[in-house]
Amino acid sequence: MVKLCTVMVALLLTACATQLGPSSSLADDWAQFGEEQALVGYEKMTLQDLQSSAQVELTETLYRAYSAGYEKGRTEYCQQDPRLLGKRGEMYRGICDELRPTFRTWYMNGKASRGRYSY
Repeated sequence: MVKLCTVMVALLLTACATQLGPSSSLADDWAQFGEEQALVGYEKMTLQDLQSSAQVELTETLYRAYSAGYEKGRTEYCQQDPRLLGKRGEMYRGICDELRPTFRTWYMNGKASRGRYSY
């Protein structure tokens, strides 16, 4: 039973770590994929990174759609309160540094305040 649980956890972690793109050649699907990647704070993937993990042939048009979706998601992600992000212990990968130069500082302040009580 313990071996089965261990194998299941390992498979889940492997599946979560893999960032495969959509299995379609529709630009809308790639834009949505890019937006979803940014909304969880992932760094933008390069064309080469996406090509190596893509399930379809990645064209320049699909990469532009991915990039446009990513920028839309990044804009939304960077509007959140970075102190709360840090306080919740979530990882920040630096995707807001260009849009909001103080984002990392406020994130670190929130991270430092984890576990402190507010009176």
